[in-house]
Amino acid sequence: MKDQWSWLCTENIQKAIRLLFGTFIERWLDIGVAHVTSAPCWVIYLQVLQEAVWPGGTLPAQPRPERSAAEKKETKERCLECLMQLLPELIADMLGSEKYRLSLETMLESLQDHQINKHLIYSICDLLLELLIPESCDVAFQTFLLQSLAKDTERNSIHM
Repeated sequence: MKDQWSWLCTENIQKAIRLLFGTFIERWLDIGVAHVTSAPCWVIYLQVLQEAVWPGGTLPAQPRPERSAAEKKETKERCLECLMQLLPELIADMLGSEKYRLSLETMLESLQDHQINKHLIYSICDLLLELLIPESCDVAFQTFLLQSLAKDTERNSIHM
């Protein structure tokens, strides 16, 4: 929207929206984020992840067959529809439904890069590790861990 002027981009309209809906939107986002990151939701996320990686509790013997272009397009469309239903219709109406859809398509397209996805997954894992093991950020802990790993490697190489 930066390059395109619309009535929504004027400073006075933005101030009015912030005054009228600012606390409502902030509260809605707080509740939404709290729900999405709640313990019951994490259980579901981990179950879905476990089933995706280990279907039926075991590693698959062969990789999944390559999906066809039609299947990929259908999945992308379903994902786009789910994202469009995520925010209230009021926001989509304010932005304009076509611009809202285009913005979401652009966001989805940016997630098609394998390098960016790897970086995103590594960053999420890093944040989870920091959350679950807070001392992992401590330099002394990291040094101790590396030293103990080096000692284990030396012991294993001597025994072989």
